[in-house]
Amino acid sequence: MKRIAAVALLIVATTIAIKGQAPLTLLDAQAEARAHAPDVGELDALVRGAEAFAAQARRRVRQNPDVSASYGPGALVGRSDEVTWTIGAALPVDLSGSWKPRTASADADVARAGYQREDGLRALDEKVAQAVADVALQQRLVTRVERVMELQAIAADAAHRQLNAGLGTQLDADSADLDLTSVRVGVEQARGDMARARAQLARLLGRRTATGLIVADPMESPELPTLPDLDGLVERDPRVRAVAAELDAAKFEQQLFARLVTSTPTFGLAYGYQRRDIPAGSFSGGPFASALTAAWPDRELTFNVSLPLPFFDRQQEPRAKATGRILTADAKLQSARADVRAELASAWADLQAASRALEAVASMPATIDRDVSFVEQAVRAGAFDAVQRTQALRRLVEAGRIADTALRDFRAARAAWMRRTAGP
Repeated sequence: MKRIAAVALLIVATTIAIKGQAPLTLLDAQAEARAHAPDVGELDALVRGAEAFAAQARRRVRQNPDVSASYGPGALVGRSDEVTWTIGAALPVDLSGSWKPRTASADADVARAGYQREDGLRALDEKVAQAVADVALQQRLVTRVERVMELQAIAADAAHRQLNAGLGTQLDADSADLDLTSVRVGVEQARGDMARARAQLARLLGRRTATGLIVADPMESPELPTLPDLDGLVERDPRVRAVAAELDAAKFEQQLFARLVTSTPTFGLAYGYQRRDIPAGSFSGGPFASALTAAWPDRELTFNVSLPLPFFDRQQEPRAKATGRILTADAKLQSARADVRAELASAWADLQAASRALEAVASMPATIDRDVSFVEQAVRAGAFDAVQRTQALRRLVEAGRIADTALRDFRAARAAWMRRTAGP
């Protein structure tokens, strides 16, 4: 009786601990993951980086003005009365309109980052759904094994009571104890698997620990959704749209470098001052010419325009790189469409198979629960020997595992399908 009481107390304590926590539904888990998972921070950073680059790419004035100044003191060459200085400024002006394709290319990169973020969020939802299904499976398995442990404890206590009454053998009592020990090991292993599954789910949810984490385990219908248009799904898939945006960005980049071939003129303005000295002896042919000197100032305002001639630098290398980027993106687009189409077909086939499997085991849980009650009555009545009892309980555990695994596989297949269709 002490053994039965200990096992029952353990099961009751576990049940109370589970019932004391609000079960986490799949929708709540996915919402929590999108709000707190570290993976979302990486996806958001990708978009913010693309937006920051696009904000700079939209600037029209991109080249710095040049400011120059010169000063020439005549005293350095022996002419103390002479001085020359000049100040000027020049500004390159882009008349090619290159900011238009530059802006369009950066905006396409922002769109690509947004599609990659959407695909990452879909993948996160799928991972969360699979983790929730794993936790639900382990919760079911723990409950079943604990129930078997309770029956084995009843059988072991009954075997010892019969041995003490002289109606049983030591072999039967030992067999019951060994079976109970084996089941206890199975319970601890199942609890370890459940703790591992909870830890994986907690990581996806952004929680530091998995303490008190339980998930809702509702009834599931094996009914399949209506098969949508696969061509439309392929074109709406964020991975395909991301590669298409990459192709657009590459095309606009090629247009950018094609426009940059146009020469960029530079408009300048300069102001200068000169004071010149005529040295003594510079005049001839008149009296006292050797004694004449003169100095006068000159002021100059100069406008200038320079226009490079694009004979050699015609942006050949950047344009070639942009062409390579276009070819690569176009090839990726074809591959992405093929991959998405194949994944859709595979996910639909997996969902159909999982649905049929779930439908096949739909009646098994009720049968298992009914048979567990029959086995319990037989054990209490001493109608089973050790071999019959072990075989019956093992068959029930295995059948329960098959039914629970079929449910888990259906949930995982449905999550994979929902990721690729963004809906049921």
